[in-house]
Amino acid sequence: MPVSEPEHPDALPAHHRLHWYVIERVLGQGGFGITYLARDTNLDQPVAIKEYLPVDVAARRPDAAVGSRTDGSRERYRWGLDRFIKEARMLARFDHPNIVRVHSVFELNNTAYMVMRFEAGENLSQLLEARGTLAEDELLRIVLPVLDGLVLVHGAGFIHRDIKPDNIQIRPDGSPVLLDFGSARTALGKAHTLTILVAPGYSPFEQYYGSSENQGPWTDVYGLGATAYRAIAGRAPLDAIARSKGILGGGRDAIVPAAVVGAGRYSGRLLAAIDHALAFSEKDRPQSIAEWRKELVGDKGAAAAAPHPAPPLPGPRTMTAPPPEGARPVPVSAPPHQAHAPAKPGPLAWSIGGAAVAAVIIGVLLHFSRNGADEPAKPPAAAETEAAKALQEKIAALEKQVEEQARRRAEEEARAREEAERRQRQAAEAERARAEEAKREAEERARAAAARRAEEEASRRAAAAAAPKPVPRAKPEPAPAPAEPPKPAPPTAAQLIAQADETAARGNFADAAALLRPLAERNDPGAQFRLSQLYLEGRGVAQDPKEGLRLLEGAATLGHRDARLALGGMYAAGRGVRQNANVAYIWYGAAACAGSPRAKTEQEAIKPRLQPAEIQQAERLIADLCKRG
Repeated sequence: MPVSEPEHPDALPAHHRLHWYVIERVLGQGGFGITYLARDTNLDQPVAIKEYLPVDVAARRPDAAVGSRTDGSRERYRWGLDRFIKEARMLARFDHPNIVRVHSVFELNNTAYMVMRFEAGENLSQLLEARGTLAEDELLRIVLPVLDGLVLVHGAGFIHRDIKPDNIQIRPDGSPVLLDFGSARTALGKAHTLTILVAPGYSPFEQYYGSSENQGPWTDVYGLGATAYRAIAGRAPLDAIARSKGILGGGRDAIVPAAVVGAGRYSGRLLAAIDHALAFSEKDRPQSIAEWRKELVGDKGAAAAAPHPAPPLPGPRTMTAPPPEGARPVPVSAPPHQAHAPAKPGPLAWSIGGAAVAAVIIGVLLHFSRNGADEPAKPPAAAETEAAKALQEKIAALEKQVEEQARRRAEEEARAREEAERRQRQAAEAERARAEEAKREAEERARAAAARRAEEEASRRAAAAAAPKPVPRAKPEPAPAPAEPPKPAPPTAAQLIAQADETAARGNFADAAALLRPLAERNDPGAQFRLSQLYLEGRGVAQDPKEGLRLLEGAATLGHRDARLALGGMYAAGRGVRQNANVAYIWYGAAACAGSPRAKTEQEAIKPRLQPAEIQQAERLIADLCKRG
């Protein structure tokens, strides 16, 4: 059973051909498309290909084509497809070392594909997960080159809208490249009904509304500031919705400023620039990349920082070094009501109607945020009061949607757990029934064999008694040869496997492999599992990881519990295969429903590394595997 990409059921399979590009595997999937690693057979080089596939309005058909889910969504799908192609053509105009390079775009399968340069390395989110925070010089070597690329993008009237650590790739030489410009990120709606994608902690307040009239370079500045905040604080900043509640409810912004989080460890210039970029109102932020760069490095630094390439990030992956000698770190404790987003937040997609925040509402927010910290708030005018009330209602509606989505996810996860437990009980009962049936069959075969032997012995004795006695002679004739004993019954598969285990225990792995190989060819899961271990370890046979993995997957597919547990461990640790938490979760789940308590523990341990959508897809695949055995 192919298990390379079970977490992406809508993706094209490996080896699928798109013109002269051959799909190898999925790199990632979002709400609007799937990105593949592919091989350009014409130039013999790897490329990244993004396929337009908005999952809320479109689906993959059996013939590999993509189509709208309903007649009512056909217009939205075509509008988004046209936007995807136009934005890909515009991105292809950019040729900058720190902006992902778009080679071409083409239409096929009733959708479109954007071909981009494949960037090796690891993304900034992975780097921060391993190291916690970054030193100031390392952070600037990442941020400043990205600023250079964004100047080019903004100059063409284009905004990224999804800047976060996940979308900044760090090449092996240490240089950064900004990925995923989110073609068609706002391509699924029209005026007042846009479908939006926000990353909690990294998206400013104006992105929570469908209209884009309040979005501009300052929107990307917020994402950059939030990314820098994550790199100095070890966590993402407070989400914009939570910040808006604090401003409207008590007149204070609940975010812990970078000047407090990084005091004693980072320069005042850097911390002040980050806090300015994270201003709640878009009008209070730097209005351009050039303005924010100047705050980061000054006039001279801004001119000197642009041209040189970024050197590799030095040092091993360790947590942040202690503050410089003599520095007094400032303890940071968030207010009790503050809830920080996780270090690697997943995107949340909401369909939100309504226009963007009006200027008078922003004025009310400014009124509260500026007056609340130093002096009592002055009574707002009637219009401002009504605007504030309207904004509070909008925020309450957003929060209600988030809570409803969380409730539905919790219910779905509970149902999935109950279903998995039910299937696990069924699998355990089926396993016990199979064992009892096998025991009964073995006993019946033993009784039948004993009966045959007794019958043959009785026949032999009767024949001997009926035979005439020989006439005595002077010289006795030699005694007749003893009757040939009955042939023993051929050994069963269980007996051969037990014999192979005994042979391997004595260290004779070659003979053990010879005993197991015929059984494995007859699809005996126990023999396949044992033989896979010999191939993986090179005992008694030439070491062949590919053959070992093939046998192990065969045994796991046939329901062998230990084979499923072993596959889960291999994918979880990246041992002999590419590390894949989602595939590990699937095999652990399949082993758990086959009755392995340890697999259930391992599955729960790896679950926090997956997104809710990935877990839902994985549970469906686990259920299919549990049906097979």
